[in-house]
Amino acid sequence: MTPRQLKYFVEIARSGSITTAASTLHIAQPALSHHIAAMEEELGVVLLQRHARGVRLTMEGQRLFDRAASILRQMERLREDVRDAASQFRGVVRACIVGSVAPVLVVPLYRLIEERAPEVQLLLSTAMSREAQTLVEARRVDLALLPTASEMAKLESRPAYEEDFCLFGTREQMGDATGDIAFRAIGDRPLVEPDREHDLRKLIERTAVALDCPLNVRYEVNSSDLLRSMVCGGLAFAVMPRNSFPAFEARGIVARRIVEPVLSRTQSVVWSMEQPLTPAGQLVRDLLLELIAQLLADGQLVGRTLP
Repeated sequence: MTPRQLKYFVEIARSGSITTAASTLHIAQPALSHHIAAMEEELGVVLLQRHARGVRLTMEGQRLFDRAASILRQMERLREDVRDAASQFRGVVRACIVGSVAPVLVVPLYRLIEERAPEVQLLLSTAMSREAQTLVEARRVDLALLPTASEMAKLESRPAYEEDFCLFGTREQMGDATGDIAFRAIGDRPLVEPDREHDLRKLIERTAVALDCPLNVRYEVNSSDLLRSMVCGGLAFAVMPRNSFPAFEARGIVARRIVEPVLSRTQSVVWSMEQPLTPAGQLVRDLLLELIAQLLADGQLVGRTLP
């Protein structure tokens, strides 16, 4: 197998479609299929299973993808190390920030990197926690800021801060009520939340079961932007981390901190144990943690710093 074939295979695995991968790689689809057939013949295994919507990895294909993605990344880093030996902080760093806090962090993070490390190219994406975890585990990003890092195997982490949850709703929905609200008092208010696979929803469901007070989750939306839009539109309330709604008062939104019990979670910077960070990646990690500490001190993020 050649590095080019590995690159072709990884692109197919990531896109889930030979047609899409061929377009991205600017190669004819029959030629791309020929390369995959040659790899399968050389290895003596089936790497891809075709289905109506594209392809999926077999067990053997998944093992090859894990190794191939790592090999290609190491080759990319080798080129960067040789080319940029004169400067420690050069190269591309891919990072993902959970969508609930991205609006507060993205602009100041880019500004900080331009100031401290102008030779570092940051490729930043946002996602909800489940998708962000998948990106790190698949080594499609170098690091991510996401919650519940302690529950994730094969990931290194540095805790950044702890944040509390609030009940968000429009002023019309909330009426004259302000201040803290007991979890039980959420009652049968219509809620919009992520689906049951997301850590935020799991935390809420565990608490509801423990207190024997079921909640009325009327809508399931797996997008932080859509969650905010539905709350702003008055369709439903939402139980979300306090930092999910920057400048919420200007949007006509009321935030009531949930107590009895207090709901909280820890946001951490994480990266793969199997793919150590480059010097540039370590710098981005450290700058992100520094920025979070500064935003907490300035009140632009609401939470508690962690050792």
